[in-house]
Amino acid sequence: MIAAQVLAYFFTELKADQVKKIDKYLYAARLSDEALLDVMARFRTEMEKGLGRDTNPTATLKMLPTFVRSTPDGTEMKMRHVCYTATS
Repeated sequence: MIAAQVLAYFFTELKADQVKKIDKYLYAARLSDEALLDVMARFRTEMEKGLGRDTNPTATLKMLPTFVRSTPDGTEMKMRHVCYTATS
């Protein structure tokens, strides 16, 4: 019984130490509001360059233009059932 309590204490302390280490690491990675807005603006600029026909070759963030042709309306499940029964 005492061994279980010692192990529980040890693992609790270990976990608390790990949480402190993670918090310390993440604290250094925090961005101010201004820095975050700057990152967002730069990211958007690079996405636009990546989508541009003329700017895509030199863009650091390559993107492909894609389009949503339709939204789910429930008929896709019916079609799946039809395809499944046709191949069975």
